[in-house]
Amino acid sequence: MAASAENAETVDTLGVTGQWNLVALTKFRAPRVRRDVLTRTALLDRLSRSIDENPVTLVCAPGGSGKTTLLAQWVSDPPPETTTLWLTIDSDDNDTNRLFSALIQALEPLELTWDVDPHSLVDSVAGSRPQMRAALAALVNALCTSVARRIVLVLDDLHRIEKTESYELLDSLIERLPDHVTIVIGTRVEPPLSLARWRAYGELGSFTPADLQFTPEDATALALAKFGNTLDASAVQEAMQRTQGWAAGLLLMLQSRAGAAAAGALSKGDSADSNRHLFAYLAQEVLDELPADLQDFVLRSSILIELSPHLCSVLTGRTDARQVLESLYRRNLFLTAIDEMTPVLRFHDLFREFLEAELARRNPDLKRELHELTAKVERTRSRAIYHLLVARRWDEAMERIAEAANERLAHGGLATVERWIDAIPEDVRAGNPVISYLRGTCAWFRWDWPRARKELTPAVEGLTAPEHTSERVTAVFHLIDALNSSGAREEARHRIEQAAALPLDTLGKAELALQQAWCATPAGDLGAVANYKRQYIELVEAEPATICAATADRIHCVLIGMPGIAGVFERFFTAFKQIRGTASLPWHISALTIGAWAHLWRGRRAELLEALSQAEIVQHQFGGVRLAIERLGQIRSITDMVLGDYERAIEKMHMHIKGLQIAELVGHSVVWLRAYRHALGRACWVRGDVAAFRQVLPYLTAAPMPGEWPFTASAAATVRGLDAMFDKDWRRAEVALREALTTYDQCRMPMIYSDARINLAYAVAMQGRKAEAWSIFEPAYDEVIRETAVGLLLVESRAVVDALLDLVPPVQKRSPEHAVLIETLGRWNDSPTLEPTEKKGLLAILSERELEVLAEVAAGASNKHIARSLSLSLHTVKRHIANILDKLDCDSRGQAADLFRRHT
Repeated sequence: MAASAENAETVDTLGVTGQWNLVALTKFRAPRVRRDVLTRTALLDRLSRSIDENPVTLVCAPGGSGKTTLLAQWVSDPPPETTTLWLTIDSDDNDTNRLFSALIQALEPLELTWDVDPHSLVDSVAGSRPQMRAALAALVNALCTSVARRIVLVLDDLHRIEKTESYELLDSLIERLPDHVTIVIGTRVEPPLSLARWRAYGELGSFTPADLQFTPEDATALALAKFGNTLDASAVQEAMQRTQGWAAGLLLMLQSRAGAAAAGALSKGDSADSNRHLFAYLAQEVLDELPADLQDFVLRSSILIELSPHLCSVLTGRTDARQVLESLYRRNLFLTAIDEMTPVLRFHDLFREFLEAELARRNPDLKRELHELTAKVERTRSRAIYHLLVARRWDEAMERIAEAANERLAHGGLATVERWIDAIPEDVRAGNPVISYLRGTCAWFRWDWPRARKELTPAVEGLTAPEHTSERVTAVFHLIDALNSSGAREEARHRIEQAAALPLDTLGKAELALQQAWCATPAGDLGAVANYKRQYIELVEAEPATICAATADRIHCVLIGMPGIAGVFERFFTAFKQIRGTASLPWHISALTIGAWAHLWRGRRAELLEALSQAEIVQHQFGGVRLAIERLGQIRSITDMVLGDYERAIEKMHMHIKGLQIAELVGHSVVWLRAYRHALGRACWVRGDVAAFRQVLPYLTAAPMPGEWPFTASAAATVRGLDAMFDKDWRRAEVALREALTTYDQCRMPMIYSDARINLAYAVAMQGRKAEAWSIFEPAYDEVIRETAVGLLLVESRAVVDALLDLVPPVQKRSPEHAVLIETLGRWNDSPTLEPTEKKGLLAILSERELEVLAEVAAGASNKHIARSLSLSLHTVKRHIANILDKLDCDSRGQAADLFRRHT
């Protein structure tokens, strides 16, 4: 009797009838799809194809990724003649009897014909393997009796099952299913089923977290559907970046932003509010779902940038860290695999931020201890520095920064070094001369002269130890450069004397010669400038491998056009090519820019364009710093002007002028903003644009500012002469240009403003005094012939140059040198980019600039990348793309890109 009662109780608990009466029917219904849920048509189409082609489809992603929503949307509108069944797995199903019972009840709508009473099968699945196989056979046979042409059974939340026996049951069932039955699984954790075999046989469709991520277009559509026009594009973009397209996080963040926007303003508090909701979701839906030991593992490991078995073992004390990491990866716990073999994983930023906040909340002292511990064993220097900074181990951090910074700066890591240093309290780092030197060096690269002088001055005084001799020498030369560039010329000359007294090696002597040349420039001693430059280049050629890399960024391109300088640039570029190697480095941007100036001045068009192309490739690779980017931008704009692409040249010059007016560059702009505007004025003059020239003219002729170099007076007289030439007031032009010519030998800077000799000769010739005009022009002509200084003519008005070349006496016109000059100038009259014969088909209707933009589009570049690459504004890029689509009659960028690829 006792046994019978026990069996009856078991049947009542596990039997079909008993269980069905106790289970909520919603377990077998797909969740209702809300009307405001975004329909992701492309993703639904992919799911339909997978279900149609595969016996099993796996949708595996973390909580909140939209798995259930996607599956429910598909079930709400299935293909014709498809019967859909739904089963939401819960923790009670973590039992073979209960799972089998739930499967039988899920199949009830099919009105199957059973060979065996299904009630009697439930107990069998937990028995011996033959009993389980018999029960499964009965279920499969019943499925074969269905009149439905296509059956799709969705098993959602399969991660609720943990027992191996339950997965064995499900695996065996799937292996035996009839052809007209398809299983779709939604889960947070990759289940221990025969996935590898099904995948190998082409029987498994798979959707990963990356497949479910919202795209920017999805996010925009979601924001519009949920919140109308409340949110602007920047708010949606920020939410996308923070959540990486994770559905739940994206929605929560958009809700927070929309609420704040509706209230009137966004603030840091709004961000904190959205984080609070996100973190609460992650705590409840993700962290709390993990076993206690795994919770401890992920919390301790959250301080790591990358989770390796070694580091995780150190932090958690576990010897099975590798197996735990593999388990976490299978759970799709917001992890990306950096190396699947080791494995090395990385938490998604948002999840890592949550875990770190949770660790700090639970045990702030432990978090700091973990960072200290990691810093001791971390093999990557930059990561060790990060952990020391978080742990507030300032002295150790500064030691590590001093060891790592120079190499990091050599590879373009300017922002990284600044971020490290700025994380240290100012009162702590103030007494460290090495840190001052590094911070001053970063400021020097950014042309932030006030900050450079503030940091480098104590660095020079404090770096007295023998082991810091190299840093002290470099700091002195950075300081001299900053002083001279910001107009503190007397102090710069004083520092030059100090530097000359230091024990200098070959590199130090080369740097000294460079700074001596730079300091001699505003004094107007151009002979001394050339002499110092010759000393420098001889040292470069003696030790090119060391000196080229260390000094490329110190060579001031503004000196081009001064006597002897083009030859120095040329020799430097030759030395650079000899030691360049195959790998690119950030300083190569400066070296290639120097080579480009040498080619321009020698009149080598093809070589110039090649050097610029190579420099732009390196710039895209490293991003570069302001010093290198500005210098490259200058030669690019001058090249555009010389090639006749005035629109692009002038647009770039305007961008440079605007960029120079930020607060960080106030010390630089005081001295050099007028020079940038002179370059713009010269471009407008060469183009013949009177209105644009006169718009900038007041800036060029205003009274000198304190600290400005003496060239401003000569340049102002020159542009007054050019202005008179626009009015054909040749007499007034002559007076102004003769004034400019009085200081020409001390202030000539043809990179910046027009040559007074050339334009004065033209003004005199236009008054009919051709012999006198030739006598004025002759020294410039002789310089061009003698030094192959073709650039001197290329940067001037072509009409002016052509008129003056007509004045060359017949005997000289017959010389081979003159013939070479005319031939060289003729090559620069060609089209600046593609020749008309190189355009094909529909592309012939595009302008040269539009072709360049389209080439970037075809290469997959974004609008921001195109703007940076071609030195255009975003607005201009968008305008060009709109014109391209209109001219080519294309509906999208993709169509236009395809057309470009087919016609080039």
